[in-house]
Amino acid sequence: MATALLLGTGTTAMLVGEIRVGGPIDSAGQQIDDLQAAILPPPAYIIEPYLEASRLLGEPSSQAAHLRRLSALERDYRASMADWRASSLDPDLKSALIESAARPADAFWRELHAAFLPAVRRGDMAGARATYDRLTVSYDRHRAAIDRLVSQAAERKKALVARSAERVGIAMIVLGAVALFLMALLVAGIAALFRGALTPLGDTAETMRRMADGDLERAVKGAGRRDEVGTMAAATEVFRTVALEQRRTAAEQQRVVATLAEALDQLGEGRLTHRIGDALPEQYRGVAASYDQAVAQLATALSAVGRSAARVNEGSGEIRVASDDLSQRTEQQAASLEQTAAAMDEITATVRQTAERADSANAAVRTMREMAERSGAVVRDAVEAMGGIERTSNEISDIIAVIDGIAFQTNLLALNAGVEAARAGEAGKGFAVVASEVRALAQRSADAAKDVKGRITASSAQVATGVRLVGETGESLIGIVARIGEVSALVGDIAAAATHQYGGLKQVNIAMSELDGVTQQNAAMVEEATAAARGLADEADRLTGHIARFRTGDVPAAAVASMHRLGGHAAPAARRTGGAPVRVAGNTALAADWSAF
Repeated sequence: MATALLLGTGTTAMLVGEIRVGGPIDSAGQQIDDLQAAILPPPAYIIEPYLEASRLLGEPSSQAAHLRRLSALERDYRASMADWRASSLDPDLKSALIESAARPADAFWRELHAAFLPAVRRGDMAGARATYDRLTVSYDRHRAAIDRLVSQAAERKKALVARSAERVGIAMIVLGAVALFLMALLVAGIAALFRGALTPLGDTAETMRRMADGDLERAVKGAGRRDEVGTMAAATEVFRTVALEQRRTAAEQQRVVATLAEALDQLGEGRLTHRIGDALPEQYRGVAASYDQAVAQLATALSAVGRSAARVNEGSGEIRVASDDLSQRTEQQAASLEQTAAAMDEITATVRQTAERADSANAAVRTMREMAERSGAVVRDAVEAMGGIERTSNEISDIIAVIDGIAFQTNLLALNAGVEAARAGEAGKGFAVVASEVRALAQRSADAAKDVKGRITASSAQVATGVRLVGETGESLIGIVARIGEVSALVGDIAAAATHQYGGLKQVNIAMSELDGVTQQNAAMVEEATAAARGLADEADRLTGHIARFRTGDVPAAAVASMHRLGGHAAPAARRTGGAPVRVAGNTALAADWSAF
């Protein structure tokens, strides 16, 4: 059976390998297609070279272009023929291509290079036409061979197609037979599987279902088999045995659980004197001993917890009283700090205003100093101008003196002219009149010059007085500027001191604010501590009440109740011993409060 299956599979694989894409049949058909594409049209078909030769004969002016085209076509033809010679083409088709079609083509190319092209290059059109006829003969032979090759290739392709169809039919028949064989083999295997595995598995599954329903009396079939079914049946039998043992153990566990439930009920009711003892089976005696020991330790722990709860209740009452006193003192301190902080705020605001006013006064003094300095500069300029006026007056006095001298000389010349005119007699009367007028003019000039000189002298005296007064004014202004500078320095020192004082007070104010905030936080923490102490006292009361529910056999219930009452009276006793706080103002109050704390 295995040999037949392998033989059919190998035959099918071989046939499919022949007809598959890329197989021998497909490759042969592809080569025929390539052959047809190569011969119709070129490069293996020389119809284009023949056409170029014809155009070259009819268009000698385009000789260069046709020659380049012929050269390219020849290269393509040679390359195509070389490829087909090296290919695995069918021998008959290759012989028809190489022997029948290539020989006339080679004769065409030889005739072209030997006779036709040289005649065209020489311009011998008659010789070119004669050799063109021989080219036509070679072309006709080549074309006839190509036509025969195309027909032969088409017939060969038809034969390949027919062979491929025949092989595919054989493959289909073989595949059908293999499929029928495999189906028969599958049916036989399924029947054997039902007989050997599925039926025993069904019996085992039925047994397991009954075991799941609680029926553990039915024995498992097939446990003696030596295959996988036997292994599964044996495992199922082990499960059945274990289940029987578990049923017995479950009965014992139910009794143990009932005993433990009763003990736990006693424990839940607060009776810690109940013990299990030897009521459980032998293998569970350890559990009973552990329970009894745990209950005994729990009773001891609850007794200790009761005593501790009483002490915690008493201590929490004392802490609550102390926290109340501390809270009151912290509130007093917070109020004092708040008042101090408000006063510091007012002082800081006042100092800040003083600093700002000092800065304004300093700015005003600086402005006055600048104005005084500018006034001093103006006075100095006025002194220099008055000095210039004095110098100009002196120069004018000199000029007037010169004019007075010229008038005096003119008067002398006029007097001499009058004397000479008198000597001349009648002829000198006119000249004497002129001389007299000139003398009168000279006199008036001398009088005017004398008057101007007097006025200039008086003006020079006044200018000198003005110069002296302006100089004194300038010296006074210089003194004023110096004093203003001293005042400005003093005001600047005052402003700097006020600013520094403001900065220090601001830092003190910040510190007071932080101290106030810390005090507020302390007050909040004290309130939290007081609330926590009260909560602790309440929890201690509740804990004492819970412990009073248990009967431990060590501490009587009356003693527990008395401890509960003792915890309730601890707070009033603490309040009576705390005393009233002493209220004192200022730092003394703070010292007294904290020393008491």
